[in-house]
Amino acid sequence: MPTPIVVKIEGLEFTGELNDSAAAQAMADVLPLEWQGSRWGDEYYGPPSKSFGEHPGKSGTKMKVGDLAWYAPNDWFCLFFGPTPASTGSEPMAALPVQTVGNVSGDWDALRKRGGSITATISKA
Repeated sequence: MPTPIVVKIEGLEFTGELNDSAAAQAMADVLPLEWQGSRWGDEYYGPPSKSFGEHPGKSGTKMKVGDLAWYAPNDWFCLFFGPTPASTGSEPMAALPVQTVGNVSGDWDALRKRGGSITATISKA
C-alpha cells in the first residue's frame, strides 16, 4: 500500500507518496529521516540519515520529474526534477540503475534555484 509523504527542502514542501515496492516500504518503516543531497544536473542524491537496505526490485535509469529513487550499493536516495548530465532530452536520467520508490510534486523552479547541496527532511504525511 502506498505511503503518503512530505519532503521539506529548505523552506520548500513537496508532497507525494512512496510506492508499494519492498524498498519503498522499508523506507516508510524508518521515516522520518534527514537527507543531505548533492546536485547533479536536476537531481539531488546522497545518503539519508537512516539506511533502508537492499531489496529486490526493478531498477532502471529512465526517470520522470518528481521521481524518488534508491541506489542501495551507495545508500543514495535521489530526487529527480529535470534533465541530468546523463539525459538525452528533457527527461531525467539516472547515471546508474536505481529503484523508483515514489514520486512527489512541488515547485521545481524554486528547487532549481537551490545550490549544489540541500538539507531535507522526509516524513509521513
